[in-house]
Amino acid sequence: MEPINLVEEKFAAEIENKLGLNRYYTDAVLLRHAFHFIPFEELKVKATLRFSMLDDEQTEVNLEDCIVIELLHWFKNSFFTWFDAPKCELCSITAENRGVVEPNSAEAMYGASRVELYQCPKCQKHFRFPRYTDVKKLLQTRTGRCGEWASCFTLLCHALEYDVRLVYDFNDHVWCEVYSQARNKWTHCDPCENTYDKPLLYELGWKKRITYVIAFSPTEVQDVTWRYTTDFDKVLRQRQGCREEFVLSCIRFFQTSLEQKLDKDELSTLQYRRLMELADFLTPPVHVGDSYGGRSSGSMAWRLARGEVVPKESGYVFRLTPEEISRKRFIIKYRCADDKYVRTTSGLAETVGWNACVHTHSNVFRKVEEDWKMVYVSRTEGSPIGIISWKFDFSGSDLVISELRLQLHSETFENGKVTCTIAPNCNEANKKVYSSGFARSLRTDDLNGYSSFLLSVELTDGSGSNAWQHSQLFRQSTNSQEYPFEVEVIFDKNN
Repeated sequence: MEPINLVEEKFAAEIENKLGLNRYYTDAVLLRHAFHFIPFEELKVKATLRFSMLDDEQTEVNLEDCIVIELLHWFKNSFFTWFDAPKCELCSITAENRGVVEPNSAEAMYGASRVELYQCPKCQKHFRFPRYTDVKKLLQTRTGRCGEWASCFTLLCHALEYDVRLVYDFNDHVWCEVYSQARNKWTHCDPCENTYDKPLLYELGWKKRITYVIAFSPTEVQDVTWRYTTDFDKVLRQRQGCREEFVLSCIRFFQTSLEQKLDKDELSTLQYRRLMELADFLTPPVHVGDSYGGRSSGSMAWRLARGEVVPKESGYVFRLTPEEISRKRFIIKYRCADDKYVRTTSGLAETVGWNACVHTHSNVFRKVEEDWKMVYVSRTEGSPIGIISWKFDFSGSDLVISELRLQLHSETFENGKVTCTIAPNCNEANKKVYSSGFARSLRTDDLNGYSSFLLSVELTDGSGSNAWQHSQLFRQSTNSQEYPFEVEVIFDKNN
């Protein structure tokens, strides 16, 4: 079926372009070269340990699946780096984007059809960022955005002899799917996000508009949109410009050409997997309560600009009880050991769960180290930033804040960083920032006269694959009776 508009022409061209990458994934010499970059024995040891810790309900996952998970961690934390904009080495400031230019001959040799141009605003020096598609070149540069990340990760999976597909979202993202023999299914893998088997991440976490999601491999091309949405009808309404019969015809055309290169056994395996996959696509996947945060790859400014940072809105707000108004005093404490808040100025009321009293949180969880008998709150594994905030609104009374006393215990390792901010009247423009390692006990009258404030903490930085553990809140032994977090507010009458 011939395309009838520019949208259909672009759809067919994108499929042909992505299938062109198969020349790298079937190059035996390149695959052997790529294998030498992988610390396979180290990953296998870690995967074996991970597999041994699985309970009986997770036996559908095998050692090969665990190796893929460890490969994701290593790739994200030790091998590839994200590119936002270059930093001028002379001026130590970030260069500004000056648009896209044509590649030179050396850049075009490695598949760069376009080059991003940057300029230092101070010394005016120019920097070029070629968008390479040559995967062998990416093994050298080891940097880029989602396209480069997914292409290189796909190559490494092929080098480990996994069946893997490059997945292209026509709304601007690229990731992978690796076939799980234990589960008899294609499994979502996003190397940028260090995420395994969370296909609803983009729709529910990033709030992306899902239209066309197409998977490519040396043996097939498949429309896998239906794995990544819970609302088939909505997606069908959003798939504008391309006739559905054209989409099917286009995919079938390229698929037929790929199948001609397969032997009988390969074709039989392919058809079986496709049948099982299409059966899964008959009904939408169900959201069963998994945690879907916003995007973690790229700088915070870059992700905010794309609308892909979505903190979880617990929405809890501390307000005064009649008893606290009478006492002109408010105290809330949290102990990580038993994961419990205690409100000492309101009948010793208890609330279980670190997130039960927070206002917002993103990429944060409570970690229990059973072997060391320690517990703390940290950011989730692979996340470059964790955010948690508590909101205090006392405006319903005739009281105003006189003094704030805060105890917030944090610990950092390597170059981990904990940053605390306090925003009077919840106005971020007036917030005061306390850098990593600020005094555990803070006493201030900076909030004098205000009736509300927002207390926020960011967990960032760290080194290596365990960077997420290098900035911690409330670290204490599992049998501790101390309170590493305490907020006390003293009030005056509002004159």
